[in-house]
Amino acid sequence: MSTWNAGDPAARRLQLLTLAYLLMYPVPWLQRRPELATVAASAAGIAVFLPLYFRSYGAALRTRFAHALGMICIGFALYRCGGIWTVFAVYAAATLGFARPGRYAAIGVAGVIILLTCFGLGVGISPWEWGSGVFFSTVIGVGATFAGAINARNAALAAAREESRHLAVIAERERIARDLHDVLGHTLTVVAVKADLARKLIERDPAAAGREIEEIHATARAALAEVRIAVNGMRSTTLAQELAAARSALESAGIVVTSEMTTEPLPPLVETALAYVIREAATNVLRHSGARRCRITLAREGAEAALEVHDDGQGGSIVEGHGVTGMRQRLMAVRGDLELREGSGLHLFARAPIGELVT
Repeated sequence: MSTWNAGDPAARRLQLLTLAYLLMYPVPWLQRRPELATVAASAAGIAVFLPLYFRSYGAALRTRFAHALGMICIGFALYRCGGIWTVFAVYAAATLGFARPGRYAAIGVAGVIILLTCFGLGVGISPWEWGSGVFFSTVIGVGATFAGAINARNAALAAAREESRHLAVIAERERIARDLHDVLGHTLTVVAVKADLARKLIERDPAAAGREIEEIHATARAALAEVRIAVNGMRSTTLAQELAAARSALESAGIVVTSEMTTEPLPPLVETALAYVIREAATNVLRHSGARRCRITLAREGAEAALEVHDDGQGGSIVEGHGVTGMRQRLMAVRGDLELREGSGLHLFARAPIGELVT
């Protein structure tokens, strides 16, 4: 694993800048002119070193270690050429310092130091010659290790920020989809019911049909305003509003509505969530149940608000679509839950904790 993005322009510039240290290699030649063969061998070694160096950053762990070993071997091969051959070991230590996980960086830098020491002692080179290489390999290697750790931490933070951004986008899309479903699903159902009623009344009671058409017009305009609010993320409602709207829509379809609502105040978020449950439940009764009666009750049970919607329709198997999913999500947001029971009609139970949240 690597924390280095070799394709990053900043990383590439840093690679090029650090090559300046390679200028240390021919410094001893300023005091003693090298032979042509020595210069040719050194040039060949550097030519092999450069691709190893550039490819090592961003490489897989095994490849990185192999390239670093190649750099060290180039230095060993050139130690008789009179240049500061330990510079290649310093580059190897820097390369390995960026390896991840961090324990591999520590192992790699320690390995470079051990190889330098063993080689210097093995061939009888003066400690002043290889000791400086050990010193700079240690300093550069440790520095690269810490820099690699910082890079890894920054990369993890960047990934976390990107994941948070992605999740926020998904959550916002789901919110808009849920809100639009609530608005359009309920509104179009009400419009269809009232339009059907107006069609039936238009011949025998034109005045009543006209009132229904006016309500359709008002409902559509209200829905347009709600869609705008939903897109802006500022949408909220109250239990009283949704109960009144549900009663109007259900009674327009010939469904008798009875209700019993607690007068105790609820936390705004809980009230909004339960209000939307009433809206979606009423929409489902209109669409699917064929019911003649519907009862809506809301009571406080201990530290919970308990909502029940019961119709006497045909019931049938429960298929959880977008509406039920939306109700569950709204209740989950306030640590509540939803239960649906089949039987003589459909029973919907929604609960949400309130406790000390009520002021």
